[in-house]
Amino acid sequence: MKKTMRRILVYMTVLGACLLLATVLPANTTMHTLKDVVLRDSPSFLGKPLETLGGGASIVLMSEEGEWAKVQAGEKQGWLPTSALRAKPVSLQVGATRIGTGAQASEVALAGKGFSQNTEASQRAKNPSMDFATVDRMESFVVSREDRLAFLKAGREGGAQ
Repeated sequence: MKKTMRRILVYMTVLGACLLLATVLPANTTMHTLKDVVLRDSPSFLGKPLETLGGGASIVLMSEEGEWAKVQAGEKQGWLPTSALRAKPVSLQVGATRIGTGAQASEVALAGKGFSQNTEASQRAKNPSMDFATVDRMESFVVSREDRLAFLKAGREGGAQ
């Protein structure tokens, strides 16, 4: 009986250690942020913000406490939510083409659709190879006053956040 109890205790200890190790990221591991995230002075969203790290930033994981990871980010140490971390580097690429975050001049010209008809004609003349079909479709779309008011009313009553 004593031997059986000892065996059960050993098995439970080993099982508990395995479960603990399976849920903990290894310390002193280089990790990467998935998105822009705020480095905080304590493991809480109420902790004082120390710095904002950009998406894909490399950090060193030091330890974990629940859903928070203590990290070294450059010269600063602080806390990040573990959900914002990834072991592999984050790449903003599709295939071999890097995804840009800025607008090109041609996109800005189309986006500024508030310009006068004179300017629009000159933009079409300057960019004959550009497809203005989407702009034309957007200009033809009309929302009635009743639909706009219903949309606003639904937003207020529907608890829109």
